[in-house]
Amino acid sequence: MNDISSSWDDFQRRVLLALQDGQVGPDYVEIIDLPKNFVAVRPIARLSVHDRLVYDTLVFMIAHLIERQLRPSVFSARWGNRGKDFWAPINSWVEMQRRGVQLMETAPFRLARTDVVSFYEHIDLGTLEIDIRSSGASSWIADRLYQYLERFQSSSHAWGIPQGPDASAILANLYLLPVDEFLHRQGMAYLRYSDDMMIFDTDREALRNVIHEINSILRSRRLTMSASKTAIYEHGEAFRQLEDLEKDAINYGIEVNEEGAGERLYKLFTEAAHGKQRDRDVKFSLFRMGKIGDGRGVSWVTANLKESHHLAGYLLPYLEKFPTERAEVERAIISTLRAISEHRYDHLEQKLLEAATRQEINSVSIRDAAWQILENKNKTSLPREFAARYIGRVSSVADGQLLRKMYENEADVNVRRALLVAMYEARSISRTLLRNLSDSQSSLSWVSRYLLKDPLVPLPR
Repeated sequence: MNDISSSWDDFQRRVLLALQDGQVGPDYVEIIDLPKNFVAVRPIARLSVHDRLVYDTLVFMIAHLIERQLRPSVFSARWGNRGKDFWAPINSWVEMQRRGVQLMETAPFRLARTDVVSFYEHIDLGTLEIDIRSSGASSWIADRLYQYLERFQSSSHAWGIPQGPDASAILANLYLLPVDEFLHRQGMAYLRYSDDMMIFDTDREALRNVIHEINSILRSRRLTMSASKTAIYEHGEAFRQLEDLEKDAINYGIEVNEEGAGERLYKLFTEAAHGKQRDRDVKFSLFRMGKIGDGRGVSWVTANLKESHHLAGYLLPYLEKFPTERAEVERAIISTLRAISEHRYDHLEQKLLEAATRQEINSVSIRDAAWQILENKNKTSLPREFAARYIGRVSSVADGQLLRKMYENEADVNVRRALLVAMYEARSISRTLLRNLSDSQSSLSWVSRYLLKDPLVPLPR
């Protein structure tokens, strides 16, 4: 972000020019497989900075038109501060759960829950284009947005709309407006966060009928209801779906320093981490254990980095809370990198190298693993980028020269950018090269201008 900010005027000019000329849409999109659990992944679209800004600009220009169509029952991609920013996603999700509990307390409601299979991937662009025009968007915006999304589909093996950007969450709300309107006319209490839907009624048969009708509406929009996640819960089970009273009590106890709250938190963690692992409770527990300095989860985390690789974004930040355990953390990073070196764990490799870099762990073994990852061009770009950053931070004189060689033979622009920064951090880059790049039309011109200012480059998060 720092290098982008330093060239913001140039980025803004290029985005405006692209919009004026109608030259919108990515030429190339990298799809990152973000782990959902040990096996399944979610395809996240990684757009270039320019393409992301163009996309966000087009969608944000019509966001207010979509926002005014949304009912209070919708909690995803909502605007706050008079349309100047988003509600924080985690706060919105928690608020929806809270609202569901409040509803359950007013009557002996049953709860129907459902969502959509691979929602973003199955949004039909032709249908979405009609929705965009119907929202009141000008032809100028609608034409460019449709062109952008068509090029997105043709420039990668993804389809639908990009997963990841906030702009896509806004379009997702627009796409589900027919479901919102149907449920409003049924007079049923209803909550939705993106495609996760909750409907409340005392009559089980009424809920079943509504689910069938929603399924029909979704099918007409080329979507498929998830059979495995569609169910009707009786009142008691519905409460358990919506809230965990124990977690609420633990959270409150920690906030007010209640005696015994920490022990209850640790008990929740041990129960969640053993037997059939409950990922949500593991994340809940570790985040709060880290905040209160409870290191009793360190051994479990270091032993389960591979098996729980989909939780790496929670496990490794927890370990960083305990600098006194750095030797154990270093051993765990080294052993995990070795264990996964012959397998496909790109996301975990990225997170391990990020953690090692942030904690300034200077290890020959980690550096060797980083070189192996960086030199493997069959890997996706993110682990290779973080491998370069790690090497740049802990480099020897020889490493700096080898980074330069890698840079000269690297085709991936994102990895080239990381290598350029790594060379800078390794003090193995000439200002002549940076000046030449900064004056060029290269996609690395803006990062080169930033590096010419001799900054202390932060590690991306």
